[in-house]
Amino acid sequence: MLILGLTGGIATGKSTVSKHLAEKHNIPIIDADKIAREIVEPGTPCYNLIVEYFAPLIPDLVDLDTGVLNRGALGAHVFTHKKDLEKLNSITHPAVKKKILHTILKEYFSFSPVVILDVPLLFESGMDWLCSKVLTITCNDEIQLRRLLHRNKDLTRDQALSRINSQMKVLKKAQMSDYIIENNGTLDDLVTKVDEFVCHHLHALNSKACFDYWVNLAEVLFPPLALVGALYALSRRFSVKYF
Repeated sequence: MLILGLTGGIATGKSTVSKHLAEKHNIPIIDADKIAREIVEPGTPCYNLIVEYFAPLIPDLVDLDTGVLNRGALGAHVFTHKKDLEKLNSITHPAVKKKILHTILKEYFSFSPVVILDVPLLFESGMDWLCSKVLTITCNDEIQLRRLLHRNKDLTRDQALSRINSQMKVLKKAQMSDYIIENNGTLDDLVTKVDEFVCHHLHALNSKACFDYWVNLAEVLFPPLALVGALYALSRRFSVKYF
């Protein structure tokens, strides 16, 4: 099974790419953001730990009617309190990683030839070691800022820049990736590039005549080969292909 890591900076278009891969190409997506929301639903262990620690610090942490966490208030608090961010991460990250691994195994035993691991902070979290290849979605700085301000109209320019600068630079992510899709144009341009990427690198996995198909099938039938693939992933970064 080929695990393709999908990442990018905030507002570079990663979520659009992920959605297109799922809807048009029927590729399974393991969405870290979605999992992060699921593991803090009311009644879960992570939810209980977050409420216990953060309720005294954030008055509107929990919706009184539904019991759901106010993610906006929580995010705003930890963004300006580094120690509390570290505490939140210590609660949520292990649970997210555990569920991601469980989902990968599920797809593995379903003989899925390709799975997309959609993680915004793929490199920062150290989860890139799970990936056979990594695809990063990029755009130039000004377009990234403009898109973020358009998407989050409550942010000031300084706040938007602060959020962008709080993440690993997109250029550095690109340098650590196997493939890059530059998203500086229109939505149609992006869709075309994604389709070309799938055609060149993923579509062939659906053919039994393709050598890569047999390699991935061997990984399914003989798990130690998957470990070899993971070690190979650690040695990547020698060449980057653009689309």
